[in-house]
Amino acid sequence: MSESSGEKTEQPTQKKLDDARKKGQVAKSQDLVSAALLVGSMGIVFLLTGNFIGGQIVGLTQKSIQQAATFRGELDMATAGDVLLEGLTTLALTLAPLFLVVFILAALVGYIQVGALFSTEALKPDMNRLNPFTAFQQKFFKSRTYIEFAKTILKLVIATGIASYTILGSRHMLPSLARVSPAETSQFILAQIVELGLAVAICFVALGALDFFLQKFLHIQDLKMTKQEVKEEWKEQEGDPHIKAERRALHMELLNEASAQAVRESDVVLVNPTHVAVALRYDRKTMQAPQITAKGADLIAAQIRKVAQEAGVPIKRDVALARALYELEVNSEIPENLYEAIAIVLRWAYTVAETHPRS
Repeated sequence: MSESSGEKTEQPTQKKLDDARKKGQVAKSQDLVSAALLVGSMGIVFLLTGNFIGGQIVGLTQKSIQQAATFRGELDMATAGDVLLEGLTTLALTLAPLFLVVFILAALVGYIQVGALFSTEALKPDMNRLNPFTAFQQKFFKSRTYIEFAKTILKLVIATGIASYTILGSRHMLPSLARVSPAETSQFILAQIVELGLAVAICFVALGALDFFLQKFLHIQDLKMTKQEVKEEWKEQEGDPHIKAERRALHMELLNEASAQAVRESDVVLVNPTHVAVALRYDRKTMQAPQITAKGADLIAAQIRKVAQEAGVPIKRDVALARALYELEVNSEIPENLYEAIAIVLRWAYTVAETHPRS
């Protein structure tokens, strides 16, 4: 039913994920980057209210006022330009390290999310972007649009709530501001701004972290495939000479390591059913417990199944047990907690072997 309707029910393959990454399509939370920028900005404001940075700016302001007072109306354009340039240079040198830290912080958050990624796909011209109908569809008929709208409303509500709480919490101090100096009033206002900004930033960082996991989920949902797409991709890889060469190399590796003979001598092969295969053998006279004689995933698992079928080794599908055994090493004995499950499998295998003897 899902195949005929083209319903995308299958998880994206690694190739689909890699192709999307090459196009710059990755799971990334811009909210988390924005939250990092907000934290950095609040850090700058906090430092501006501190002794060193604040003192630098206050000193710059006082120096500018003193220089302006010495000219007494004789200030020409050239001198004014020199004074302005000196002031801007001092201000830039004072603030540049702070903004550099903020930039590095934002870049680091982006790197942690997606790693090293550079793609020019987004820069290539796309005529669909110029189509107003297509743009309208993308904006108003995609679930992401409504999710982003809901996130914006949530952030607005949180910021408003924190601002209201901060203002109401300090309202008893407002009358006393009329009796203090302007400098103290400014200091109080800056302290409130920093407190408010840091509270909002912390909340936004938490929301950004949640948004990152949401973006990963939506990214996977966007890349989901139909069963037909998975089959077509597999067929394409089947015809890929590189894939064929890799498969032949894996098959040769399996045969050269004498694993094929170990499979033929096994009592049973457990599969999950397509990705993992584990061969087991148990000799009561020489073994204390059943042993894993061979195991493999994907292409090697397919080869193990093929060898087992040709040799008449019973093959049993047991997803959980096959995965549990695959975690063990070849030639290792199975753990005691799996004895009962393996005993059932071996009894079944011995029954099959009696009714269908190997050639």
